[in-house]
Amino acid sequence: MATAKELYEERLNRIKTAVALGKPDRVPVAPLANAFCARHMGVKMSEFCTNPEISNKTIIRSFSNLGEIDALQSAYFYAPIVGTIWLSRVKLPGRDLPENEIWQVDERELMTVEDYDTILNEGYNKFFHDYLRDRLDNLGEKVQQIADFAPKAQKAIEDLGIVLFCGGSFTIPYEIFCGGRSMQSFLKDLYRIPDKVQAAMDVAIADIIGNVRKMLRATKPIGVWVGGWRSASEFISPRLWKRFVFPYIKQLVEAVVEEGVVAILHFDSNWTRDLEYLRELPKGKCVLALDGATDIFKAKEVLGDHMCIMGDVPPALLSLGTPDEVHDYCRRLINEIGPSGFILSSGCDIPPNAKPENVKAMIESVKG
Repeated sequence: MATAKELYEERLNRIKTAVALGKPDRVPVAPLANAFCARHMGVKMSEFCTNPEISNKTIIRSFSNLGEIDALQSAYFYAPIVGTIWLSRVKLPGRDLPENEIWQVDERELMTVEDYDTILNEGYNKFFHDYLRDRLDNLGEKVQQIADFAPKAQKAIEDLGIVLFCGGSFTIPYEIFCGGRSMQSFLKDLYRIPDKVQAAMDVAIADIIGNVRKMLRATKPIGVWVGGWRSASEFISPRLWKRFVFPYIKQLVEAVVEEGVVAILHFDSNWTRDLEYLRELPKGKCVLALDGATDIFKAKEVLGDHMCIMGDVPPALLSLGTPDEVHDYCRRLINEIGPSGFILSSGCDIPPNAKPENVKAMIESVKG
C-alpha cells in the first residue's frame, strides 16, 4: 500500500503532466468546494466561513467520504477575505444573516472617484491598506491573522497525500475597482474618465505584481488563481476589454509564471469570445479553469495545444442530476477535452446543495 508521501508525489506528477499538456496515467481530478463541505458534514455555515481551522477540518472530512482525489483548490475558507478582492463588505451568517445561510458580498459604492487620484498620488498599496482599515473594519489585520494558519491547513491536506493545487488568489485592477466602485458606477467611469482609470490601473498593477512576487517567493505554492469574474467581455465591449482587461491579465500571469508558479485562470462567466487572446499567455504554464458559462469544447479547439483546461461539471448537474448523468458528462469531458492537458473539476465551486452521490460520481469517473 502506498504511503501518503508516495501518493502525494504520484498525484503531483499527474497534475504537472496535465499542466504541461502531457498525457498522465489518468486524468487528475481537483474539485473546489467550500459551502458544500459544510452542508455535507452538518457544520454550521456561521462557524465554517469564519473559523479557518473548522473549515479546514470540514473540507478534509467531506472529501475523505467521497473518494480519492488528486488535489484540492482550497485548504480552508474565511469569507471576509473576499472583501480584499472586491473592496466590499461581506455579510456573514450568524451575524448579518441566519446562521446556515451562505455569506453574501454586500456591494456598495465605498470607493469614490477621488480615490483614483489618491492611487495616482500616494500609490496603490497605501490606498489599499488605508481602505481595508477605514472602510472595511480593519480587514487587513484580520486577514493577516488568518494567513498565519495557512501553512498548518496546507500540511493537514498534504499529510493525506493530497496536493494543494491553489495556494493563493489574485486579480487585476478592473475586478478590484469594479467591486469598490460598484459595477454600475465603475462602468460609467470607463466612459466618463477612461484615461484616469487607466492611469490608476497602471499604478495598481505594478504594486499588485510586486506584492504577488513577494508572496510567491515566501510561500512557494504550486499554483495560484488569477481570477476573472466580471472582466469577461460578455459584460463590456471588445474595445474596452482590450484596453482595461487583457493587458493586465497578461502582465499578472507572466509575473506568476516567471516565479515558477502555475497560473490558474479561474474565469467565471462567458470568456468564449476572448479565447484566442489567451494564446498570448505562456504555453504549458497556465490552466484555464471554467465554470460552465464558457464553451469548454470551443476552448479545447482554440487552446488545446497551448493551455491545460480544467472544469467544468455544472452546478445544476451536481445538484439536480443523477450519478449516471454526472458520470456520463465527466467521461465526455475526459474523452473530448482530455486525456492530455485536462484536469477534471467542478465548474467553479461545488454548489452547497449538490448531492454527495453526484460529487462522488464525478470523482470516481476518472477511473473509467
